[in-house]
Amino acid sequence: MLDNELHFLLLRTFNHSNRRIDEAIRRIGLLPGQPKIIECLAEQDGRTAKEICAECILDKSTMTGLLNRMELRGLVRREIRETDKRSYRVFLTESGHDYASRIAAIMQQADETAMQGMSETERETLREGLRHVIANIEQGGGGINHAILRQAFGFHACGACY
Repeated sequence: MLDNELHFLLLRTFNHSNRRIDEAIRRIGLLPGQPKIIECLAEQDGRTAKEICAECILDKSTMTGLLNRMELRGLVRREIRETDKRSYRVFLTESGHDYASRIAAIMQQADETAMQGMSETERETLREGLRHVIANIEQGGGGINHAILRQAFGFHACGACY
């Protein structure tokens, strides 16, 4: 049954949550991806583009496009770094800070809806378990465990290796 498969549960959770968050974000006039950047800068303003990419799990071209649109809307401003003229730091504008509080309220509501009926202990256990899953995936690189494939199929069945 798929309801016992972690990958399915994570995907289903993400899809439902993302759909609701995306609808709320669009209602306040933001595009997907922009709230992550605003949250990232609200937590620590003045990050470099590279730091934002790493924190938000965005590739450079996607992030650059998002920042360009955000700068045009007056949500962020860029400042050339004194120590390295080839890079810049990104800061929230006053408007960006206003959006940060609206985004925080949307995300708080999404979290509350998702964890409705759970005790604080259950909520913390869920968060800790998900952090552990993330660490495992990041550490393992998400790659294929060939030993498990050999054990399951009796031969090396990985098409990626051919």
